[in-house]
Amino acid sequence: MDGPPPQEEDFSQIPISDRLKHKNWKARVSAYEQLVKTFQTTASEVDPAFKPYLSNPDALKGMVTDANAVAQEKGVDCVVTFVKFAGETAAKTREVVVPALVDKCLGSTRPATKNNAVELILQYVEMENGGAGVVADLLPGLAAKQPKAVAGTILALKEVLRNFGTQAVPPPPILKALPKIFAHSDKTVRAEGTALTQTLYQCIGAAIEPFLNELKPVQVKELHEAFEALDKDGKGKGTFKAERLTRQQTREVEAAAAAGEEAPAAEEEEAALPDPRSFAEEEDVISKLPSGYQAALGSPKWKERKEALDEILKAVDKPRIKDAPEMGELTKTLAGRMTDANINCVMVAAGCIEALAKGLMGAFGKHRETVVPPMLARLKERKQNVVDSLGNSLDAVFATTTLVDILTEIQPPLGDKNPQIKEGTLKFLHRCLQTTPAPPSPAQIKPLSELLAHLLEDGAAPVRDEAAFALGTLMKIVGERPLNPVVEPLEAKLKTKVKEAFDQAKV
Repeated sequence: MDGPPPQEEDFSQIPISDRLKHKNWKARVSAYEQLVKTFQTTASEVDPAFKPYLSNPDALKGMVTDANAVAQEKGVDCVVTFVKFAGETAAKTREVVVPALVDKCLGSTRPATKNNAVELILQYVEMENGGAGVVADLLPGLAAKQPKAVAGTILALKEVLRNFGTQAVPPPPILKALPKIFAHSDKTVRAEGTALTQTLYQCIGAAIEPFLNELKPVQVKELHEAFEALDKDGKGKGTFKAERLTRQQTREVEAAAAAGEEAPAAEEEEAALPDPRSFAEEEDVISKLPSGYQAALGSPKWKERKEALDEILKAVDKPRIKDAPEMGELTKTLAGRMTDANINCVMVAAGCIEALAKGLMGAFGKHRETVVPPMLARLKERKQNVVDSLGNSLDAVFATTTLVDILTEIQPPLGDKNPQIKEGTLKFLHRCLQTTPAPPSPAQIKPLSELLAHLLEDGAAPVRDEAAFALGTLMKIVGERPLNPVVEPLEAKLKTKVKEAFDQAKV
């Protein structure tokens, strides 16, 4: 005989702490649902309701690893709510919870569980004000036995990067994992890897290329085709915009708005493509220098000197170099080769200095005084290939320092008797002015502009031309008014020449 359905057991009278450990999954669900309501109605992020779980994150781990699939879904939702309302204080539970999500949730066949797990991961990035910890917790998931768990991990990595960008999420650990992802036997894993790589390309552009070297040629070809398609659709490199802000970024935006300033949004700042070298690991090049190179460079035979320089170049031509005390001695030695009687030695030495400047980046700036004067002095050379090598090296050095610093090295050669040295130095100054991120100080504008105005009447036409280009570019940077005292007294034809240079200048 049919009767009324059995009455659902009421677990609401059982304490939350007991329900969380209850054998009946429905009891655990009732605990999760009640906690969601409790967290949502807390007065602040320091509400006492959060304390039991902040001090015992294993309780949160138990929720996201619940053995019952339905209860697990509710458990993940509960922890999402906890982190959202507990705020930045919840960040300290990340190292317990995220590895559990990787093990038990990212490979779930229940869409809500998987999606909520990804959202929880994003919440941790927001509350921790950065994604380094989250990425470190996610990467072990790439070694999971189940392909669906690996694919879910890659999806989470992509979402972290897509939502917060490289300002909050460091790309190098993800970039280093690409070969492992694309070597996986499962096509779904590789497909998620392609989507992740496309997001990386939008963020960092060509900086991704060195990390594709270990992939199969056909995979690289397919990725390049995908990159080209993105570029063609206007969704390629340099187009990335972060979709979310960390709590710290939100405070900065709100503070700027309150002060009436126009805050540069994080997503706008992402548009500037990063220097590819910033993702490379620093290499120790000192230990790779050829033994006895000092003696070899003192050899009377130019071929022996060049062979030693070639070996040095091979050792230092790295994307990123680890700074060391011995760099001072090495740069001094290379600077000394600027007076070498053989131009081949001069060019290779200049190449070594260029490589060091590019690899050390800002750390090379302190060697400016050692290398710039002898390179400018060697600009007396008439052979264009030598001048080009010196110019490339000088430009690399300038990128490690500032216009204010480099002007002290430039002024003496501008008074040299040799017109080639003056011309080459002015060309270098012109390039510095075109690329400097900061203009010269008011105290420097007057002496520099006066020196350039004086060179407008130099006896050598190339010097006069380059002086006009430099003065016109300086005017473009600082404006016409600060240079009026120098330009106005000039003869009409010289003023016209400077004005033309000003109109053509690109900075």
